[in-house]
Amino acid sequence: MRNTIFINIAGKGKKLESHSTAKYVAKSFIWGTISKIISAAIQFISVPLLLSNFGQVDFGLIALASSINAYMTLLDMGVGTGAVKYFSEWIGTKDYNILDSVARTSISFYGIVGLINALVLIIIAFWGLSMFSLEHDQIPVIRTMFLILAFFSVINWSSSVFNQLLIANEQMFLVQQVNIIRSFIGFAVVGITLWLNWSITYYFFAYTLVNTLILVPFYLQSKKHKLVQSFVPASDWKNFGIIFKYSLAIITMGLFQMSAVHLRPIVLSIYSTEGIQIVTDYRILETITLFVISVGGSFTSIFMPKTTKLLIENNIENISNFICTATKYTTIVVVSLCIPIILNSRELLVFYVGKDFIDLSVWLELWIFIIIFGLHSSPVASLVLSTGKTKMLVFSSAIACVISLIINAVLTPHFGVGAAVIGYVVYIVIQMSFYYFYFNNHVLGLSSMKIFKSFFVPAVFSFISAFIIWYLDLSFNNLLFQIFVKTIIWFILYGGFLYFFKVITLENIKSFQKNTL
Repeated sequence: MRNTIFINIAGKGKKLESHSTAKYVAKSFIWGTISKIISAAIQFISVPLLLSNFGQVDFGLIALASSINAYMTLLDMGVGTGAVKYFSEWIGTKDYNILDSVARTSISFYGIVGLINALVLIIIAFWGLSMFSLEHDQIPVIRTMFLILAFFSVINWSSSVFNQLLIANEQMFLVQQVNIIRSFIGFAVVGITLWLNWSITYYFFAYTLVNTLILVPFYLQSKKHKLVQSFVPASDWKNFGIIFKYSLAIITMGLFQMSAVHLRPIVLSIYSTEGIQIVTDYRILETITLFVISVGGSFTSIFMPKTTKLLIENNIENISNFICTATKYTTIVVVSLCIPIILNSRELLVFYVGKDFIDLSVWLELWIFIIIFGLHSSPVASLVLSTGKTKMLVFSSAIACVISLIINAVLTPHFGVGAAVIGYVVYIVIQMSFYYFYFNNHVLGLSSMKIFKSFFVPAVFSFISAFIIWYLDLSFNNLLFQIFVKTIIWFILYGGFLYFFKVITLENIKSFQKNTL
């Protein structure tokens, strides 16, 4: 995406272009947020229904199979990011012939990746299941799941190309709309499963099929806008090599980041003495936290165009002011997502999956609490990525990943699912240490203390407001009403603190929105 949106420029044509880009950003963000909310809400409803229908142990098989398959996305090798970059350039220059040629070569590439993905899943299905804590009667079930994933693997990977083409053509909102429809159809599959009393393998096949069928609207829209001529693979490896070479520069960092996320449930299943149900506990916690992480994680990409422009201007004062202001507002948004979950952790778990899982509340609270510290650095992260000086970022990701997974493995027999949360805490602490003690001062030339103050002030008021709610110990017979009351009172208290101490004003919001958009 071009940076014209962030620059005060003269001329009617350029102003229209700026307005158009701003409209695209707003439309994409709104539909992206709606998609995440709907997906999270459907998962919030679906998990307890499936858990009740299949049982805690068998439901863990779905979580395990999904986690292993998700980890296979590393085979993308960063090509998705590079593809969007170069597809955007070729669309901008109207080089539709090379766009079509490279896009269909990407289909060839992803076809090969899909075959490798399928082969790995088949090997695990027949020769690798002994590494997991499985009961004898669970083995044929999860083997069937792996074979289902292997069957759809090539088609699922190939659909990535059309997703990338639509995003490059500034139609991310369309991708999110399709994802919303997919979420509702997936929920319908849950309903049909309960109605017809389908087995867990029937449900898994139907759910995987629904996720595969998004290929159809993505392909039709790509062809409609003349981004690709057909579904037939091509072999323009020379031009595809441009994308591949660029992508290799970021794959290492992605490897460690993905490993830190997707290996945690796998580590739990290997080292746990509780059996496969520990993965179910993890999935319950992950479903609640994933929404916060996905919404908060979008800040990095939102801020990156602005930080790129600031680096070009090379005005350290403007950079510092923007980072501090962005950190403050990011913190306010993040705590507004996180603190209500912490305050209502026990109620949410009871309402979500029942009283049997209420002991997970302490781990849920710890996980959400550390997310606040991890996401507040999104503006700094976008600035580091904009500099292109990612060598130390890769190094810090590697250290954090390895140490956190080792801690996860060592502590699993003692703390169960809590070991994964403790490992995540260690991961965030290491990453934040690199940002505050290295990147801010030595790479960016910024004051870590000034940035931390931008985070600490709005964060501490959120904690004080939460403590007041905790001290009041509000209790009602209706759990939903209790969650509602505690959340509303917290927002009133927090908003009052921010306004009274002039942390944020209406003028601040308008000014920051104007400078950012």
